[in-house]
Amino acid sequence: MRATAVKTLFIFCLCGLSLGCETTPTTDLNVERLPEVNPTLPPVPTLPPPPHPVTLADSSYTIYGLRRRLSSTIDNENAVTGYIVDIYQPPECESRRGQPPCPPPTAPHMWIADVRGESDRGKQLQVVGYAENQESIDEVLELVARGRYEPPDPETGQIPIPTDLAVGNKVKVTGRFVRVSGIGFNSSEGLLEYRGHETLEAVNAEE
Repeated sequence: MRATAVKTLFIFCLCGLSLGCETTPTTDLNVERLPEVNPTLPPVPTLPPPPHPVTLADSSYTIYGLRRRLSSTIDNENAVTGYIVDIYQPPECESRRGQPPCPPPTAPHMWIADVRGESDRGKQLQVVGYAENQESIDEVLELVARGRYEPPDPETGQIPIPTDLAVGNKVKVTGRFVRVSGIGFNSSEGLLEYRGHETLEAVNAEE
């Protein structure tokens, strides 16, 4: 009797669950399709070529290359090819009684660049030490004009004062690339202590 009652109760619960689990009809969902996204990525940038080569066919450096290879060029002898863009000229000054004397002129120096006529000092290389003072240059030029100049004997080790430097000339200059020169010039970007040069193109010859 007890088993029959339990069985009846089980059937009753099962029927109740089946009725309670009756599913309700689902409503249709409206799914909106989003527009397709076409990503627009910027083109791959093209790196510009360097403004000048590092070295030239004769293995001399450009001014750009001399600074580009700073780790191997600084404090070493190098050959650099460029155009003379400026040559220092002592300012005119007349010492008069009762006035301070004229300041001594700076030692001779010039600037060369990779481009003839370059006006940006940051792209120019200072060359120093090719003469002790302006008077020595003037004396040599006067001797040249008279046809009496004799360059020093190479065996003495004395550096001859150049007589063919002119703005616009293309020159290959050899010297030691330093930040501070032995005669007091200094530059954080480096300068060249003159040892010698070769004129490759002369403006006077082109005219």
